[in-house]
Amino acid sequence: MEILSGLKALSSFSRSNRALIFGGSFNPPHVGHVIILNYAIEDFDGDVFILPTHVPPHKVVDVPYEKRFQWARETFKVLRYPKLYLYDLEPHIQGVNYAIKNVEHFLSYYKEIVLLVGEDALGNIERWYEYERLLSLCRFLVYPRTRDGSLFARGKMILGELYDKSVVELNAPLIEISSSEIRERVRLGKSIVGMVPYDLLDDIESTLKNFYSGRSDGVDCE
Repeated sequence: MEILSGLKALSSFSRSNRALIFGGSFNPPHVGHVIILNYAIEDFDGDVFILPTHVPPHKVVDVPYEKRFQWARETFKVLRYPKLYLYDLEPHIQGVNYAIKNVEHFLSYYKEIVLLVGEDALGNIERWYEYERLLSLCRFLVYPRTRDGSLFARGKMILGELYDKSVVELNAPLIEISSSEIRERVRLGKSIVGMVPYDLLDDIESTLKNFYSGRSDGVDCE
C-alpha cells in the first residue's frame, strides 16, 4: 500500500482508467473494513483508494484526522493489492468533505469512479449532498448492513431508475461490527480484542477512552 498526499498526488504516477474509493471516518478502522474492502477489490481492475474523512458532513468526529489516518495505515496494510493507495485528499479540500467533491477531483484523472459504501448509506441517500448529480458522475458499490436487505429496498424506492444505472450490490458477507460499537465497548470498559488490529489495540483503547469515556457516543454505522 502506497501513501499519497496533496491535491496533485494523482498526477505523479501511471493510472488505470478506473478508481474505487473507500471513504470513511475510520473512528476507529476495524477488521470489518478490511474484509469488505478485500471482497470489493477481488474482481476490480483499477486503482483503489482509501480516503479517511476529514470533516464528515453528518456527524462530529472528535479523534483527530492525523490519528485516524495513522490507524487506517496500520489497519489496511495487510491487504495484498498492487494498486492500493491511502490518500490524505480531504484535508486539502476546503469546507465540508462532501463525496461529490472527492469524485469531481478524481474525475480529473479517471474515466470511471466507483464509491464503496454501506447499505446504511444507500438507505439514507436523500441525506447526501446533491446525490442525484453524484450518481450521474459515479457508481455505488454497496455492501450489506442489514439481514433483510431493507435499506437496499429503501434506496431502490428513492432512486427509482437511477438505482439500476448507478448501484451495484456487492456479494459480500454481512459484517455485524461497527466503529460506533467499538467506541461504546471501550466506553463501557469492555474488550475489543479481535475487532481491531492487535498492534493498534492499546492505542485505540487509550485514545477512545480519552475522548468518549463518561458519555454516550453518537451512532454511526461504519
